[in-house]
Amino acid sequence: MDRILRVDLTRRTVSEEPVPERYRFLGGRALTATMLLDECDPAIHPLAPEAKLFIAPGLLGGTAVTTSGRTSFGFKSPLTGGTKEANVGGLLGHRLARLGIKAIVLEGAALDGWLLLEIDAQGARLLPADELAGKSNYELHRLLVGEAVQTKAAATIGPAGEHRLAAASVAVTDPEGRPTRHAARGGPGAVMGSKGLKAIVVDDSGAPRVLNGERKEEFKREVVAFSKVVLEDPRTHNLSRYGTAGVVKFVNRENVQSMPTRNHRYGRWERADAISGQYIEELGKGRGGKMLPCMAGCIIKCAILFNNERGEHVTTALEFETLALLGSNLEIEPADLVAELDRMCDDIGLDTIEIGNAIGVAMEAGVLPWGDWEGTMRLLEEIRAGTPLGRIVGNGTEHTARTFGIARVPAVKGQGLPAWEPRTLKGMGITYATSPQGADHTAGMVTARGATPETLVKQSRHEQLVMMAIDSMGVCQFSNALPADLARFVSHRFGVEWKDTDVLAMARRAIEAEREFNRRAGLDPSHDRLPRWLREEPLETPDGPMVFDIPDELLDRVWGEG
Repeated sequence: MDRILRVDLTRRTVSEEPVPERYRFLGGRALTATMLLDECDPAIHPLAPEAKLFIAPGLLGGTAVTTSGRTSFGFKSPLTGGTKEANVGGLLGHRLARLGIKAIVLEGAALDGWLLLEIDAQGARLLPADELAGKSNYELHRLLVGEAVQTKAAATIGPAGEHRLAAASVAVTDPEGRPTRHAARGGPGAVMGSKGLKAIVVDDSGAPRVLNGERKEEFKREVVAFSKVVLEDPRTHNLSRYGTAGVVKFVNRENVQSMPTRNHRYGRWERADAISGQYIEELGKGRGGKMLPCMAGCIIKCAILFNNERGEHVTTALEFETLALLGSNLEIEPADLVAELDRMCDDIGLDTIEIGNAIGVAMEAGVLPWGDWEGTMRLLEEIRAGTPLGRIVGNGTEHTARTFGIARVPAVKGQGLPAWEPRTLKGMGITYATSPQGADHTAGMVTARGATPETLVKQSRHEQLVMMAIDSMGVCQFSNALPADLARFVSHRFGVEWKDTDVLAMARRAIEAEREFNRRAGLDPSHDRLPRWLREEPLETPDGPMVFDIPDELLDRVWGEG
């Protein structure tokens, strides 16, 4: 029987409660967004004890659907001041779902000392964890999971979370027992740290391996058919060979210019080949590099296992956004250097997108020269140590810009821009502006070029709804699942009759819950805008100078109609 686990860090108590009927067909992001609106005062400070952190597997968590093990962390963001969901792969989602946990609600704050939440088939309990204080994520996952990776998973905060820095992430165990999967965007690590919770350890020993639900045979057939479609998709072939790093050569082209360089000032970088997926693949051939799944049951395998020249593991999460924000944006190459920065961020517990933007702003302010890899590593160590400079940069893009008097800030709703360029890929700019999540490429990918503004608005709205549905089911966007696919899975798992329209209606209600939370938190249509410099500083392309020129009145219509 599914249940909600409520953890009061102030009283050091854990209780269970049944799932309300209104939550039955909600999971992942839709569930965390709805519970956040239902239970949390939108006006509260994000790090106050009364603020809450919600953790939920998707509606298909624990099943045999490929990539269905993702987990949503929902909270009021210390970066945006509004609703936020950070979505992560790894082993946590399936473990929670198999134990029948629909959601974890973290509330209150430990008054003295750090705590660990332990969950298994016998129940859940809070334990003292002062001995874990100060430890970084790689050491934590060795201690808490180690050789038991077949049954255990951890979610931990590193030093950045302990310091309550707004760029802090939560590290989740990957299939090799490493902390390379991160619920990163928006500052979930700061929220977890503010509660005095250092780690969550989940052991699903004895739990069912697969939870396919009411119509098991029909569900299995859908799983097989869907897996076949995924494996035959050319996009899967590219991801399985190069990971998301495979797009570097494409986005660095003159007519795309989505390779952020020198604090997003330029869209192309002459040295981008040295951080491309093709270059990384060649390096890996002599170093034991390979492609891995980021969660159990994933057939796409887009995670790049990156080893150094001695064949030693560096990272398993060298993704396009990381390569762009810590690479071209800072003018750092080759891939080996960016990989070391990525490992450092994973160990400290930092969102590579947010911290790449913040360091880019710091470089623009003259704190470091462009391309200074050694200086960047030292700066990350300052974040780890919690020095004044480390706290400035570790609190994100806008905070760094305010501190150093930089007016050209690459952020929307307080959150740093991803790599996808809104001046040439204007649909992405629409998503950044109008998503309740702020600047988040995973909220709705629209990479069409040459379409009319009205068409781009419709595409952004649709993609935002689809991504809400995907995040709520707990599957990966790279599965390219359609609403009709998701509807069939829900129908067979729960013994109901859902259509694609039911999936999209659920998604629309969840986005409206996010928008309502933001409205009550003080965000209004004036926040659904991009920085002015994106409208004023052109990128020179073969089609002429390009700026983000979608009229404000069209942005206001994304959620105002249809």
